Amino acid sequence: MAASSLASVQTAPALDSHTQSNYASKMASIIDIRRCKDDLDLRQGILDGMQVDGNKGKRMPTMLLYDAAGLKLFEEITFLDQYYLTNSEIKVLTTWAVDMARQIKPGSMIVELGSGNLRKTGILLEALEMMGQPFYYYALDLSLSELERTLSDIPTYDNVRTFGLHGTYDDGLEWLKQEGNSEKPKCIMSLGSSIGNFTREEAHGFLKGFADVLNSETDSLLIGLDGCQDKERVWHAYNDREGTTKKFILNGLVHANQILGSEVFNDKDWEYVGEYDEAAGRHQAFYWAKKALVYGDISVQEGERIGVEESYKYSAQQREDLWRKAGVTEFVTWGARSASNPYYVHMVVPQTVV
Repeated sequence: MAASSLASVQTAPALDSHTQSNYASKMASIIDIRRCKDDLDLRQGILDGMQVDGNKGKRMPTMLLYDAAGLKLFEEITFLDQYYLTNSEIKVLTTWAVDMARQIKPGSMIVELGSGNLRKTGILLEALEMMGQPFYYYALDLSLSELERTLSDIPTYDNVRTFGLHGTYDDGLEWLKQEGNSEKPKCIMSLGSSIGNFTREEAHGFLKGFADVLNSETDSLLIGLDGCQDKERVWHAYNDREGTTKKFILNGLVHANQILGSEVFNDKDWEYVGEYDEAAGRHQAFYWAKKALVYGDISVQEGERIGVEESYKYSAQQREDLWRKAGVTEFVTWGARSASNPYYVHMVVPQTVV
């Protein structure tokens, strides 16, 4: 079913006999929940980010990295041995997915923030199928082509029905608040340590936004977080010897040109620089200007660095701070508890208001 034909459909399906009879269908529905259907926000983000703001350096929107070409390159990155995050999370899911599924209330909407890597998400969907109870999986993504690709690869299930939500995280949050969705049990899922792409303050607000729409009696969040503090291991994860991460980052400039409607950024004038900030517990990705450049109102000095992505790592104390400021309580944690591979999947629940 085309996304355009579902633009007016805004709520999750009711748990009725008609819905149950359609479980075997491979045709996943994609619901268009976008409130803004053009690239104006991203275009403005590029223009604003290239202006110096006080003590902050210039910065490109991270979303530039995740167009269709960028998503394919990122998929390649997840197969690299140096990029330990994916294999670590797969190991956690393979070991404990059934236990995770048992913690999710039957009949729940499982909303994944990002259309999901089926090498990981598929493990949990299989575990949910084994429960013999109805579940409703929603993949939320701004890329329609990525949603279509992901959902078309999901096999037929008897107990898990799959849908796509075409929109941003903010669109998804508003959709969850709508009548018809807000009262249904739900589990919000963010794997791949995606929360690490936010600053710590942004992560607090992001999680709190979703926690605030959940019911403390029935709902939860399932969060994958990388806790690695080994600077060498982290650096090599984002600076692979094959150069795939470099291609991924530089592709963001190609996407920026598409958004701006002209070849403003020539990738031959730029280099990728990745560095680990040990004090902040994060890896940072930059565009480094090989020479002084002027693009209309935008000027760049030779050697100037333009930030594009950050990947924060979470120690035990930083996780506790994240949960506290987001207004959630850790319910269950699954993962490797060794110092060399501290990757965890956490189920957290909204704090009960007394």
